[in-house]
Amino acid sequence: MPAQQGAAAAHAAPSDETRLQRLGYVQELRRTLGFFSSFGIAFCYVSPVVGVYTLFGYGLSTGGPAFLWSLPLVVGGQALVVLVFSEVAASYPLAGALYQWARRLVGPRYGWFVGWIYGWALVVTIAAVDFGAAPYVATLLFIEPTRLALVLIAAALLVTHSAFNYMGVRGTTLITSAGVAVEVIATLVIAGAIFATGIHHAPSVLFTTQPASAPYLPAFLASTLAMAWIFYGFESAADVAEEVVDPGRRVPRAMLASLLGAGVVTFVVVAALILGASDLDAAAADPAQTIPLILGEHFGGFGRALLLVLVVFAYFSCAAAVQAAAARLIYSYARDGALPGSAWLRAVSPLHRVPDNAILFTAIVGLLATAATYVDVGAVNANALLVSYAVVGIYLSFQAVVVARLVAGARGWRPDGEFSLGRWGTPVAAAALVYGVSMLVNLCWPRPADAVAGWLPLAAALLILVPGALMAAGRR
Repeated sequence: MPAQQGAAAAHAAPSDETRLQRLGYVQELRRTLGFFSSFGIAFCYVSPVVGVYTLFGYGLSTGGPAFLWSLPLVVGGQALVVLVFSEVAASYPLAGALYQWARRLVGPRYGWFVGWIYGWALVVTIAAVDFGAAPYVATLLFIEPTRLALVLIAAALLVTHSAFNYMGVRGTTLITSAGVAVEVIATLVIAGAIFATGIHHAPSVLFTTQPASAPYLPAFLASTLAMAWIFYGFESAADVAEEVVDPGRRVPRAMLASLLGAGVVTFVVVAALILGASDLDAAAADPAQTIPLILGEHFGGFGRALLLVLVVFAYFSCAAAVQAAAARLIYSYARDGALPGSAWLRAVSPLHRVPDNAILFTAIVGLLATAATYVDVGAVNANALLVSYAVVGIYLSFQAVVVARLVAGARGWRPDGEFSLGRWGTPVAAAALVYGVSMLVNLCWPRPADAVAGWLPLAAALLILVPGALMAAGRR
C-alpha cells in the first residue's frame, strides 16, 4: 500500500507552488483565493451597474432602443477573446497576466510593450472610475460638485480602496465580494421598481431605432461603443492568478463566468430602463440626464437615495478591482527587473503578502491622473485625453495577446494547461482578432470628425504607443 501511494503521488499533478517554480518564480504572494473570489474581482472590474449608469444615455441617444442588441455582438466577440485567454492563462498562471503571456508566447520585448499598453490603461481606469463616482458621492453628501470638491472626493475614494488592497488579498475580496452582491441587488432594485410601478412600452420597442437618425448602420455602430466600454476587465481574474488555488482550472472559469454574468445583468437593466421610460425622445435628449429622468418616474426619494448608495459602492468596488490588477502587473514587471526602481516595486509585505509598494505606486499615478482635470492643453483637458485611452488601450493589449497566440501557434506552441481548445485554438483566435480589430477601428473612428473630442481616442493611443514602442525597441 505505501508503494502504491508513493506511485500515485509521483504521477499527481504538481502543486501550484511547484508549477510556479517551473515557470521561474517562487511563491511570494498569499495563495488563498477560490473560484468565487477570483470571479468577484473580475465581475467587479466589468461592473455592469457602473457601465450602465455611465453609458446608457449615450447608447440610447445614439442608437435608440435597438442599441440593446449590440450587447450580444460585443459579449460574443469578447467570449472569443476569453477562450483564447483561457488557453494561455491555464498554461501560464502568472501575476500580471497579459505581460507574462505575450512575453512567453513571442519574446521579452513584445511582452514589455504589451504590458506597457495594458498598464497605462489600468492606472488611467482607476482614476476614471473614482472620478466618475465623485458626483454621486457629492449628491449623497449634499456637497456642491465643484471641480475641487470632485477631485478631493475622488482622491478620498482612491486612498480608501488602496488601504483595503494594502490589507491583503482578503481585503480586496471583502470589497469585491460585497460588490458582486451590490451589483445583483442594484439590478433587482432597478428592474423590480420599474416593473412594479408600471412599464410604458411593449417589448417590441426594444427593436425600434427611434430616436436615432437615418441611415441607421452608422448610428448603431456608434451606439455599440456603449457596450464595448463595459465588457472588459474579465482578465483581472488572471492578473491575480498567483493568489488563486488551482488557477489553471479556476481562472478560465472565472473569466468566462464574469463576462457572461455581466452580460445577463446588463441586458436586464438596459431592457428595464428602456421599457420604463415614459418618453424615449425626452430621455434621449440629454444623455447625462437619461437615467435620472427614467428612475425619477419610478423611485421615491428614499428609493433614489438607496440606489445611489448602491451605485457608489459599485464604482468603489470596481476601482478596487482595477487597482488590484494594476498592482500585480507592476509587481510582475518589477520581479523581472523590467522597470526603473524594480527592487522597490517588487517588494512584498511580509505581513499581508501583497505587493505593497506596487499598490502605493498605482495610487500615486491614479492621484496624478485625477489631478490632471486641472490641466488644459489648448482645447483639450489632459484628464479627458488620458481617459480616452483607457478602453482603446485595453482592446489594443487584448488583440496584441491574440496576435501572440497566433504567432506562437504558427511556431508550434500548444497549450499545456488544464484548458485547451484543441484544433479549434487557431480558428477561434483568428475570429477573436477579426472582432477585436473591427472594434478598435470603431473605437478610434473620429466622431464627430470636425471636433477635437472625436480624435481624442486615436490621439491618446498614439501618445502611449509611440514612446512605448521606442522604449521597447531600445531595451536590451
